[in-house]
Amino acid sequence: MAAVELKQQFGSLDAVFLNFERKEMPLHIGCVAICEGVLDFDRFVALIQSKLELIPRYRQKVVRPLLNMGLPTWQWDPDFDIQRHIFKVDLDEPGTEEELRQLTGRLFTDLLDRNKPLWEVYIVHGLEGGRSAIIAKVHHCMVDGVSGVALLNIMFDTTPETPPLPKPKRYRPPKPPDTTKLLTEALQNTIRFTMDQLSGAQKNLVRYGMMLMYDDRALSSVQKLLDSIPQLMAPLERLPFNRPCSGERRVAWSTYSFTEARAIRTACGGSVNDVVLTILTGAVMRYLKLHRESTKNRFFRVMVPVNLRQEDERGTLGNVISMLPVSLPLFIADPIERLKHIAAQTEAMKHAHVAELIHAGISWMGALPAPVQTLAGALPLLSTPVPIVHMISTNVPGPQIPIYANGHRLLTLYPHVPAGWDVGLALAIQSYDQKLFFALTIDGAAAPDGERMKDFLDASFAELRKAAGVHPAEAPVAGPHVAPPVPKPPAKKRAKAKPKATPPPEPAAEPTAERPGPVAASA
Repeated sequence: MAAVELKQQFGSLDAVFLNFERKEMPLHIGCVAICEGVLDFDRFVALIQSKLELIPRYRQKVVRPLLNMGLPTWQWDPDFDIQRHIFKVDLDEPGTEEELRQLTGRLFTDLLDRNKPLWEVYIVHGLEGGRSAIIAKVHHCMVDGVSGVALLNIMFDTTPETPPLPKPKRYRPPKPPDTTKLLTEALQNTIRFTMDQLSGAQKNLVRYGMMLMYDDRALSSVQKLLDSIPQLMAPLERLPFNRPCSGERRVAWSTYSFTEARAIRTACGGSVNDVVLTILTGAVMRYLKLHRESTKNRFFRVMVPVNLRQEDERGTLGNVISMLPVSLPLFIADPIERLKHIAAQTEAMKHAHVAELIHAGISWMGALPAPVQTLAGALPLLSTPVPIVHMISTNVPGPQIPIYANGHRLLTLYPHVPAGWDVGLALAIQSYDQKLFFALTIDGAAAPDGERMKDFLDASFAELRKAAGVHPAEAPVAGPHVAPPVPKPPAKKRAKAKPKATPPPEPAAEPTAERPGPVAASA
């Protein structure tokens, strides 16, 4: 894999993810992979270090120009040390998956240290069954879900054969530019960037018009969406998990058969993502009933990230995404009818090129001068009278063959996406090795019983599968029941399982957050 030429200057959306992060809304994405056997920590570190020249961004850190007169840039970290990024964690054996989830929540709670490159990986030993786990997180300003999946080629292999350790190369970072040069370049780039954004926004609008002209179904799809604007634009009622967030992270996981999901799609129509949204809607319906709330005439608005990378942008980092605001009906009890309703809406949005239109709007917003963007990001996040969106749900395709870490087969690949502001739950789905891995990000304050959504997702999937006449393709693979949280007892040695770094990280880098090499997208 050849190294990709990377831009130094942040893109506008990359800067948004950096500027709007705060304790209540950590903006890193990541994954948790459970693998067979015991991973050799030193060998894993050595292999990653040998591949870092293929992903030079992982040796670069964020540098802001003087007085924030321009967008941030990526500059080589002269003090880069891989021991500050990859850590070893030992659970008291035999560590359960529940303990792994608790550890993951703590690691995903902490913000990444901005004084070093924005990624971390934790190798977890002591899982029951002689297994290991890899918890990875990377800041959203570096990658989106699609470019994160591309990094699987760096972290993991497609064969169980362990490659020989290459001879380590000495890291020689380029001489850092002086402050005056950074300021001069920032001022020059600010004007150029604003003009490029305005020009790009105009081009996007022209491209959107051309899409409407040459897509036979576009105009009729636009008309369908116009007819449903009152429903799409209506103010939203808060759901039980749409409350101010604290930043405390918990996670819950489930695994389903990808074969069964595709069989449901074949039997009922739509796409696999429509099947996923139908399952999610059924789970939210159950969650509302748990909270004694009515589902009558209510909609559930989900922000679905959409990849807009062109063919010549494959392998690039940064964020090249748009969003689709999909309104899901909470009042349709029949799962097949619900799926057809959702599929019709997403199909109309696809042919109306809504994602491209929203991306054009984002380009106009990105033309705001960098100092204004930085100031906006520094303002406190205020709770809105009505939620803009109820939840983020992203579905990222992954490899459908087994992959390996140092010869150890990955059994799971649970993704992680951020939650925050008034959105206390987020859902990420990763397909891998003929399975769908569902992972919930839960804010402890906004959704104290958010783990119940895992049970409701299981029930909703089973209900849709039965209604579609699809027989189970394999033994149930969903995880064990996760009970609602209870008040934490006094700290115990086993429950804490504090990360042990090798060597110990600096205080500023103390682990309790996340990172991904393979995931998602996030939002």
